[in-house]
Amino acid sequence: MVHHHPYRDRIEIIESILNIANGNEVRQSEMLHKANITYAKFKEFVAILLQYDLIVYVQPKKTYKTTSKGLEFLSICNRMKALVISPHSDLSSESFVPIIREK
Repeated sequence: MVHHHPYRDRIEIIESILNIANGNEVRQSEMLHKANITYAKFKEFVAILLQYDLIVYVQPKKTYKTTSKGLEFLSICNRMKALVISPHSDLSSESFVPIIREK
């Protein structure tokens, strides 16, 4: 069994939650299913994301949605990955910015 670095796992889970709620209003059940995480883990991470304003809870619809700050976080993650994949790439390159899916 491969043991992942716990920090990397945390970033991956955050990234996956933000990606799922990117440009959409997504219900908790859908997020649990798509992110493939337990309810306890979901609650733990959503609390952090809400606290840092990376995600917002849409009360009447009981859904979650990634904020513009959350989209910026995703963009930075993509740029960091791009640097790791090709160390000589330019950080200011816009080609790794995620496409924002609007409803």
